[in-house]
Amino acid sequence: MKMRFLYRLTQLSSVLLLTLILGGCGAVEEAANESSAASGTAAVTPDLSVPPPGSQATQEKWDSFDDEKKKESWKKYMVSLEAEGDSGDPADGESPQSSPEVNTSTRDKTVSVVTAPLSRAPVDVFYYGLGEVEAGEVKKIVPASSGTAARVFVAEGDFVEPGDLLFSMDSSDWLRDIEQAESKWETELTLAQIRQDEALKEWERTQTFYERDLVTRQELDNALQNLTEAQLTMERTRISRETELEGLQENYRGRLGTSPGRGYVSQLSFTEGELLNSSDFVEIINLEKLQLTIEVPENVIMRVERGATVKAKTASAGRYGMDGEITGYNVLPENNRTYQVRASLENQTQRLLPGMLMEVQIQLSRLQPRFVVPRQAVVSEGADHYIYLVENEKSLKVPVELGTGRQGLVQVDGDLSEGASLVVEGQSYLKQGASVSVAGSVSYIPERVEF
Repeated sequence: MKMRFLYRLTQLSSVLLLTLILGGCGAVEEAANESSAASGTAAVTPDLSVPPPGSQATQEKWDSFDDEKKKESWKKYMVSLEAEGDSGDPADGESPQSSPEVNTSTRDKTVSVVTAPLSRAPVDVFYYGLGEVEAGEVKKIVPASSGTAARVFVAEGDFVEPGDLLFSMDSSDWLRDIEQAESKWETELTLAQIRQDEALKEWERTQTFYERDLVTRQELDNALQNLTEAQLTMERTRISRETELEGLQENYRGRLGTSPGRGYVSQLSFTEGELLNSSDFVEIINLEKLQLTIEVPENVIMRVERGATVKAKTASAGRYGMDGEITGYNVLPENNRTYQVRASLENQTQRLLPGMLMEVQIQLSRLQPRFVVPRQAVVSEGADHYIYLVENEKSLKVPVELGTGRQGLVQVDGDLSEGASLVVEGQSYLKQGASVSVAGSVSYIPERVEF
């Protein structure tokens, strides 16, 4: 208090001394200050010929002002002196009161924020690598026997359906054999039918004679035996005919190559007119089901399980991704000490082709869910990290420890509870205990984690 009194007395003395020195150089107008008198400060008479102390105006500029403006400038200066004198000297005997530690500029300010329910999310452990696309199903159609390729109905790159004709072989000899066999068996069947008809007539005649006692019982039994043998011969002839003809027709069908399923003709080893043998083929690959081969290091292969989820996207078209699963892996390493893992992929659109590279994510394990928050919701102060929650329209500053993060989310540990109102927007303007207005609520946990 003594220091403040001495400072005020020094200021007033300077003003009085300046006024007395300059008082005889020009007209002086009294400017009584009621507030100064009330506070015990002596009245000061300004000299309008000079600017007041602390004025930014030069003397040349000051001389260009009219009297009203000069009076106003001096008046403001006198008021500022009075304000300093009244700013807080407590009366003698009174102890100064300590003001509360509140930022008066924001004491009554309400901060608008956006919140989200504090949520847990499962912690997935993945391996990221590259994989090469391979055809999942490859079939080769070879000729059933040697011969000449009479016709070829497909070319490499053609799409075929089950049963589509691929090629045919020269079949003139086979057709001639079938025609000869049919002619032969037609004769045999005719003869067998004649014998059966004659045996039937003989048995009927003998039976009539037997009823009239014209033949013996032995003659009747012989006629029945002849009829039975003729019927058996007829049946054996019919079966033999069908067996031989079916075999010949099967051989003829073997002279035709047909597609066993859907797919693309990837390779054709012969052309029309060439002599074919067992080494010739038509290769068909199914692009609807593909296989992905991924090489993983030894510290990963022991954590890979059959049936684990695989997410893949092409390196050349990042938006085109698909899901699959692990179908198997090699137990012997490659030359670079890596192991091959195989995964199946559904390629219904058939946009993927064998040989393409894909970025692969293999799920190795799933840990217990932990609290995660958006990275922008974390406020850092040096090495310390905090998040803000909203309770009873007030901000609550909670210290947290950060864990691993991905895709804008980070794991946090601290004194947290599921569903608490987490501030995700506006946290930069908050302090502990600040008034809060919730402008909206959102959810920050994505339905699916892309990579």
